[in-house]
Amino acid sequence: MSEKHISNLVASNIARSGDLSGYYDALDELEKQNQNLASFTAGLDGDTRNRWPTLFEIVNGKTVAPLDFWSFYQFMRDDQRAINYLDFWIDTVQHLNLCKIYVRGLRTSLARTSHYRGAEMINEYIAQSQDDLKVNAQGADVTLPNVPQHHNRDSHASSRDSRSSSMLLDLLMRNSLLENSDPHRLSTFLRGEAAVRSSDPAVNAKIDEIKRRSMVANGSGSSAGGAPLEYSDPNVRISMINPDMVEALIDHEAQRSMDPSVNVRHGHITRRILRESSQTIMAKYFSKESERYIQFTPEIINKVHDALELNGRDDPEVFDEAREFVFKVMEYDAYPTFLIKYALRNVTDRSAFFRLFASAACAFAGFWVGYYLIFYDDGPAHLRGVVTLPFFFMAYFFFSAFYHVDPLLSAFGFTENHLSFFHPIKIEDGYCKGLLRKRALFVLLFACLVAAALSVLFGLVPGHRLSH
Repeated sequence: MSEKHISNLVASNIARSGDLSGYYDALDELEKQNQNLASFTAGLDGDTRNRWPTLFEIVNGKTVAPLDFWSFYQFMRDDQRAINYLDFWIDTVQHLNLCKIYVRGLRTSLARTSHYRGAEMINEYIAQSQDDLKVNAQGADVTLPNVPQHHNRDSHASSRDSRSSSMLLDLLMRNSLLENSDPHRLSTFLRGEAAVRSSDPAVNAKIDEIKRRSMVANGSGSSAGGAPLEYSDPNVRISMINPDMVEALIDHEAQRSMDPSVNVRHGHITRRILRESSQTIMAKYFSKESERYIQFTPEIINKVHDALELNGRDDPEVFDEAREFVFKVMEYDAYPTFLIKYALRNVTDRSAFFRLFASAACAFAGFWVGYYLIFYDDGPAHLRGVVTLPFFFMAYFFFSAFYHVDPLLSAFGFTENHLSFFHPIKIEDGYCKGLLRKRALFVLLFACLVAAALSVLFGLVPGHRLSH
């Protein structure tokens, strides 16, 4: 990787493969909610045996050993020494998942509130019908037992407010305002740019009310949802809805219902957590004082800073341009080298170093035995064939170190572990396994040819006993 893009080697976020469970959980959650990604990966599953996996598949956990995400993480940390790039990718994926969970919690609360409001309106209708029956019964001098007496002007006002709330809830649900399967629509909602269209004065008044409530709750003097937009029909108004307004509506309805189970967001992801997550990412990777600082372009840094600090955004699209920058750096600088070291090789650099020593030792043994049999000429000529064994191991260790391919490991479908020499990894990628076996066959053939040539050479040299 070029010096411009290399970050200082610091302690990474992940120490072992088990620490990636949170990232994998986030990927699983995103895949469940994003059908586009699911259909994309489903279309690729059938042909992964005949091609290399893409970097997108690797970072999204769609590959197996030795090209799995944990192997790529080790490579970025230990070989490229640019783990900050991959840690940034992981953090932004988890931030996107937090945003989806937050919006899903709002949608669940809205659905439960809408269901409660529907039941409440039915009860009010039944109560009103009983009142009407009571009035008719009193006019006919008939007594009806246990008929409620508490409906007055306040109850009628409450009923109107309940109906307007129910209509607004239904409007929000029908417009799929809290759709979290589409990242763009998710970000639009979190930015407060989602809009609903209504011609009902009661609904518009309710929107204005929750807008004021959200402004009071957040201590904001500005318009929380923005001014209503003009529409060609003068009776129709387009209102901007943001998460604070939805929270205000849910909290208000929960207080009215006196049922805390209506608001199911308690103990789950809140907007404050989203803001803290986005601020943490900016402080960790965009601040020059941070040891995890990534050398983004000034344009990207300024855009992220303005979006978070000036505009108060925390939606996932804030980091989209930075994510694309990081992905391209990894794809062009790290990904090709990763394929060479982890897919086309099953011998590590450390193992290759020891194999060269073993090759030198075998070479010394082979030449010593060969020259001994030549100059002492003690036995029959076919005895010189014993040099084949040390020469074979000499060539085997040398070429396996030179090409970083071990034929024996390839035959059994294993590759050496870059972290532990004594714990080889089983190769699960079929395409990688096939290429390694082809390269292993070449290495084995080359080793046999060299061993045979040296054995024939020492076997054909006439013996000459040295005399004292």
